[in-house]
Amino acid sequence: MIIRSIRFASSVTKTPKKPVDDYTYCIDSVRKADYENFVCAGLLKPSSLQRPAMAIRALNVELASVRDQVSNSQIGQMRLQFWRDSIDSIYSSLKTNEIKKINHPVAREIDLLIKYNQVSKMWFHRLIKSRETTLNDMPFADIEQLENYLEQSITPAYYLLLELAKQRSLNTDHIASHLARSQGLINVVRGIPYNAHKRRCLIPLSYLVEHNISQQDIFNGQFSNEQCRHVIYQLCNRSWFHLQKTMELFEQDKNFQKQNMFSSSKNHNRTLFLPIIVIYNYLRRIKNIDFDLTNKNINERNPWLIANNMFGLSTITTTTPVQRDVEVVQPPEDSISCMKFSPASIPQTYLIATSWANDIRCWEIQSTGQSIARAMQNFDAPLLNCCWSDDGSKVFTAGSDKTARMWDLQSNTSIQIGMHDQAVRTINYIQRPSYSCVMTGSWDRTVKFWDMRQATPLKQLTLDERIYAADVLGPMAVITTADRGIQVYSLDQGPTEYKKIESLLKYQHRCVSIFTDKARNPNGFAVGSIEGRVAIMYVDTPNPGNDNFTFKCHRSTPTATATGTTQDIFAVNDIAFHPIHSTLATVGSDGRYNYWDKDDRMKLKTSDAINDQSITCCAFDSRGQLFSYASSYDWHKGYEGNQQAKKNVIFLRQCFEEMKPKAKK
Repeated sequence: MIIRSIRFASSVTKTPKKPVDDYTYCIDSVRKADYENFVCAGLLKPSSLQRPAMAIRALNVELASVRDQVSNSQIGQMRLQFWRDSIDSIYSSLKTNEIKKINHPVAREIDLLIKYNQVSKMWFHRLIKSRETTLNDMPFADIEQLENYLEQSITPAYYLLLELAKQRSLNTDHIASHLARSQGLINVVRGIPYNAHKRRCLIPLSYLVEHNISQQDIFNGQFSNEQCRHVIYQLCNRSWFHLQKTMELFEQDKNFQKQNMFSSSKNHNRTLFLPIIVIYNYLRRIKNIDFDLTNKNINERNPWLIANNMFGLSTITTTTPVQRDVEVVQPPEDSISCMKFSPASIPQTYLIATSWANDIRCWEIQSTGQSIARAMQNFDAPLLNCCWSDDGSKVFTAGSDKTARMWDLQSNTSIQIGMHDQAVRTINYIQRPSYSCVMTGSWDRTVKFWDMRQATPLKQLTLDERIYAADVLGPMAVITTADRGIQVYSLDQGPTEYKKIESLLKYQHRCVSIFTDKARNPNGFAVGSIEGRVAIMYVDTPNPGNDNFTFKCHRSTPTATATGTTQDIFAVNDIAFHPIHSTLATVGSDGRYNYWDKDDRMKLKTSDAINDQSITCCAFDSRGQLFSYASSYDWHKGYEGNQQAKKNVIFLRQCFEEMKPKAKK
């Protein structure tokens, strides 16, 4: 049947003029309109699944083509009602044993499928109802809306296949859901030129707005410009996210392990998900042409693709066709509070991270982007912050047990160097020509400076409120407190107060990061708040009203409701400045990272939601090549929102080109 199916797929003979049987009609229909699923259906095992699977795919083709066959939505609703009535009639005849005349070849094949197999009517109705969404050509507001449509219009076909194979389970349902979304997003990408010709656009409006593209640009066929390729990349990246989830679930299922596609076992689940190969191959090919839909090679058909790759399906998880982010090995087991890359003074690149799992970990980051776990220190309480010494030999930690500690990496030992009356929230290393010390900020409202060779601090400052965030760069220190106070200190002649600055933000501060001028001298800072807003503030500027400004970030797409417009607002958890380009990254509770150019006051990039949870912190390496961000829970939804089964992940991303300011026109 495999060779027959591939030969059939490769055939270029003309359609015979004589009447064809119902099964042949379905085969011809699917081969013409849904080529990859046609090949996949012909390779299903056992072979008894192939005919009913082809009927399901043919029904999907009929439903998907309704929009193109009608001039208005009312006629489209009538066509969909025909299929709804046909399904109801077939199921009702099972109860009454009444023989009813069926006039459509696909409907007759569906009738055979239902009579000889136990499949749910609900999935047929869901397939039909989902197509009502596109009858009016209304655009999707955001990626969530689009994925919900894809879930409704594609997943039921997989559920029917699973019922045919008697393989429905919670795990296979999750596999089908993620696979359907991944496949659907690829279908959206493939269909962009065709739909543009019909003056339709399924790309989420939020993606178009983000990259300053209008629907008219899409209708005009501007698929090869940079902005459009960014949109295509985002859609493909989202597809890859769901494909990864599919493969993770696929390999976890014991029924799939140690089986090839033609296992002699009675369990043939793997062949039900052959479209995985098609999706992976398309993502790899479109990446190779830089997401340019005008390239003619992207739509080439290869009938041997699936048969040649089905024995190596599991290797897909080891190669990333689109996503360029690499996971750090052995991440912390609880929420990640802070990350820092090693200073430029040492040739190797290391990354440290503290967490609420009471530990700090250190990895060596190789030139390939791969990580090696090198060391770890355990403590008695969660760690809230960390930093490096300038020579890269020591690491300092701020603990919720009220202590500041120094970790000697060479001996892998730690000692206490400071103490507060409440949890230590911030810790920064200060290196000036005349002295060096460690600065700690605490919820006890004090900032202390430690010599590391004595038990008492060199200096202590008492502020009006708890210290929430701090940063040190060269001769400047910036500290922000619970009352939104901002204190700037000069460090050259010992820590001395330089200026108090009134915040531009109206809500609680969460993070602060210092930036520099073109001569690499610190001259200002960015502050992030829980209100999804960042303030850019210069310390000494003759025109603060013009130079200082705020911008919104980490907010959902506004949604119109009966009472007005609503929008979800998320906290800005961390800010980091690129060491070469002076652009900045923000990360938030919405699970996204954003790149910004503060000088041109514009966004450079925004990510999709990562790992379905918050991003708690981020960092750039000293050479500006790598961007690291941590996906873990930040407790913004309280105890109820904590999903303990969720994996904490630290990602590494090549960022040098992405962080470059855009060329001025």
